[in-house]
Amino acid sequence: MTTKRQDILQVFIQKIDKENYLSLQPKDLLERKGTQFLDTIHRLLEAVLPRKISGLKILVKPNLLKAGDPDCVTSALLIISVITYLKERGATVTVGDSPAFGTAKQVLKGLKILELLNEQGVSISSLSKPQRLRLPCGVTVAVSKEALDAQLIVNLPRLKAHCQLGVTGAVKNLYGTVPGFRKALYHVLYGSRPSLFARIILEIGQILPETVSIMDACVCMGETGPTGGKPIWVGSLGASISSHALDTAFYHAIDATPQNVPVWQEAIKVKEPGSLFSNLSFPWLSPKDIKTDSFILPHRLDPVTFNPVRFIRGRLRSLVRSIVFLRP
Repeated sequence: MTTKRQDILQVFIQKIDKENYLSLQPKDLLERKGTQFLDTIHRLLEAVLPRKISGLKILVKPNLLKAGDPDCVTSALLIISVITYLKERGATVTVGDSPAFGTAKQVLKGLKILELLNEQGVSISSLSKPQRLRLPCGVTVAVSKEALDAQLIVNLPRLKAHCQLGVTGAVKNLYGTVPGFRKALYHVLYGSRPSLFARIILEIGQILPETVSIMDACVCMGETGPTGGKPIWVGSLGASISSHALDTAFYHAIDATPQNVPVWQEAIKVKEPGSLFSNLSFPWLSPKDIKTDSFILPHRLDPVTFNPVRFIRGRLRSLVRSIVFLRP
């Protein structure tokens, strides 16, 4: 479950210096050259993590949508910073996501951090082991057994515009624990019922182990997504024990409304803790301190459903690629 039910949920927000951020390389963080950025990440983690994480089996869940498009995935700097912190405190760390295209290793290689992660002894997973579960809404879905077996999930979404869902962040990123083609399959099966599809996304987050989230909102993606959008400097990071609270805070920072974010609208409808701004508190900065008018939402939303023929063609292409990839 993503959060304990309580009246007021805290969201911790920090600004990031643009010049410092853009000058960093992932290796710098391992060599302690990016102390300002590292200190910010460490402070955020200390605000939301359990006091003792030594020995815990932790899944770090970035957005690893596809290789070759670094603007649509979680930044390499955030991934490396979080893993460094967790490893130094004795946690057993796996980095995992189920990319829409390719494997987690391929995406991490494209970000130029695969070798660094291997040197750190970090396991890497494409979350390919499905476990079938029946959600409260009555739909049976497959969720990665590796995600379900983790003792803690550190969720690292990137704030992005989305052509079907308006804006996506922490809540939608947990949908990436659905293995492989099944994510697209659920679009085909349930996308014609947008409220139900949004409910599925919400309830997948509810069945996962304890989760804390850090929002990557340094360079965001505006106008459209989940790929092909416009990079936008927002220059901030946020953290919370509630994925809903974190999303709600950043929705307000970019002037989104429930009407143009269907998953948020559904969360309010079912009274998900953290979905109402009035139930949030901000010990550090508030959304008004990072407010921006440069983040452009999609002008209109595309249907959530996928064309079945397109889905089958995509599956066939994936099968051919996997055969070629495995050929000696």
